[in-house]
Amino acid sequence: MYPFKYKTSIVRNRWYMAAFSNEISREPIERTFLSKPVVMYRKQDGTPVAMYGLCPHRYFSLVKGRVEGDNIVCGYHGFKFADNGDCIEIPSQDTVPRNFCQPVYPLEERGPICWIWMGDLEKCDTNLIPPYHDIGLDNSDSYYSSENYFHVEGRSQLLVDNLMDLTHLPYIHQQLGKGGDTLKKIPMETLERDESYRVLRKGKMPWNPFLETIYGKKAEYEGLADFVHLSDFYGPELVKTSIPSITKIPGRDGVPKELGHMAILHGLTPETETTTHYFGFSTRNFRQGDKTLDKFQYDSEMQVRQQDVDAIEDMEKRIDQAALFQRELIVGADKAAIQARRKVDAMLAAENAVTGL
Repeated sequence: MYPFKYKTSIVRNRWYMAAFSNEISREPIERTFLSKPVVMYRKQDGTPVAMYGLCPHRYFSLVKGRVEGDNIVCGYHGFKFADNGDCIEIPSQDTVPRNFCQPVYPLEERGPICWIWMGDLEKCDTNLIPPYHDIGLDNSDSYYSSENYFHVEGRSQLLVDNLMDLTHLPYIHQQLGKGGDTLKKIPMETLERDESYRVLRKGKMPWNPFLETIYGKKAEYEGLADFVHLSDFYGPELVKTSIPSITKIPGRDGVPKELGHMAILHGLTPETETTTHYFGFSTRNFRQGDKTLDKFQYDSEMQVRQQDVDAIEDMEKRIDQAALFQRELIVGADKAAIQARRKVDAMLAAENAVTGL
C-alpha cells in the first residue's frame, strides 16, 4: 500500500481515537476501526465498552439492538452479550455454548477522548497513549475547544504527509493570506523528543489582523516579532500543529502572557486501508472560555480541514495507479513528512515481520 512496501499501511499496535467522550452514551453507536465494525456504549456506571459490532449468529449489526444493564442485546434474535463479550442469553434455547462470545477491545477514556486498542492484547499498554501533558489536556492552564470530525475517503498516511508539510498552506488554504505565505519557504529545524518528532519553523512577523483576531487588540506589538510554528508527530494516530507562537518582541524583555500558545490536534484513525476517521480539537492557554474566539477557531478549523480533506480525497482516487506509473517527486520541503513515513515504516516492519504480510 502506497507509500509503503507492505500489503497494509495500517499500524495495529497503537492507541487510536475512537470517539469524543460525549459521543458515547447508553445508546449504542458503531464505527469501523482497522476494517472491523465496533459497537460502543456505556455501562450503568458510565464505563465505555467497545465490542465487535456484528452478532455471530447471523452477523446482524449490534448497534441496531439495545443496551440492557451492562449488556447489549442483538435486535434480530435477542442474543444477549455481557460487556466482556460473553453470550449470556439465547432466548430460543435454555443453554449457551461456552465459546459463544464476542471480541472486545480495550477502550480507555481520558478526559474528552476515548482511545481504542485494536492490536495485540499482550502489547496493550496505556502508557502508550499520546502524552496529555504535551498536548494541553492535563494542564489547568490549558483550555479545550473546537471539537470536530470528518470522514475521509482517503488513507490516513496522506493526512500525516499533509500535516507534516505545511508548504501547501498558501495554495490549499488561500484564505489565510499572508499568514500562509510565511510558510511557503521557511527554514526547518527538527528535534527528536521523548514525546514526539518535532518540526520547528521559525521566522519574523509583524502585528496583523490574524494575530489581532486570535490574541486581541491589547496584545498588539510593534516591529517584527520572532515566531515559531511547531509540528509534532506522536505516531500515525496523532499529529499536533500550532498557530505561530511569538517568542521575542523587539524592545521587550519577555513575551506577555496574552500572546499565549494554541495547539491544533489531529487524531487520525484508520477506518479501512483507504478511509479515515479524522478527529480535531484545539487547546490554548489564553482567552480561556472566550466564546467569540471559540467560534472563530471552530469555523476556521472546519474550513481548513475541509480543504485538506478535499485534497486528500482527490489524491486517493488514483494514487496507487499513479505511484506505479510515475516515481514520486521528493523535494526539500518534504523532509519532515519523509521522516514521519520512515517512523511508520519501521512500525510496519516490526509488525509485518511477525504476521508475514
